[in-house]
Amino acid sequence: MDSQVTCPNCKWSVSSSDFFCPVCGKNLKEKLLSTSLTRQLLIYLLSVFLPPFGIWPAIKYLRQSDDKSKKIGLAAIFLTVISIVITIWLTAGFINSFSKGFSSQLNLFEGIGY
Repeated sequence: MDSQVTCPNCKWSVSSSDFFCPVCGKNLKEKLLSTSLTRQLLIYLLSVFLPPFGIWPAIKYLRQSDDKSKKIGLAAIFLTVISIVITIWLTAGFINSFSKGFSSQLNLFEGIGY
């Protein structure tokens, strides 16, 4: 059976399992985020394929009180950072090869006399 606690806002007696006060609506405790395997996979995929967007769920999970949520948040940040680094590296390589190709085309036109 749930014990009773007092709402810090309106002083109404509420159940210790309540997340919100039924009288004033005050948030009494944060709802724990899901740590299911499916949820973890979604967060990790978001972190890898849409790197900047992986930061938001990572921070939300890092702010939780349990260790499993904190580990999920750390893994999401790690994957996000790695994905950003790889994206920058690949983009720089693409720009470099494009620049070399463009430069060789300009040299070709200069040789022809255009």
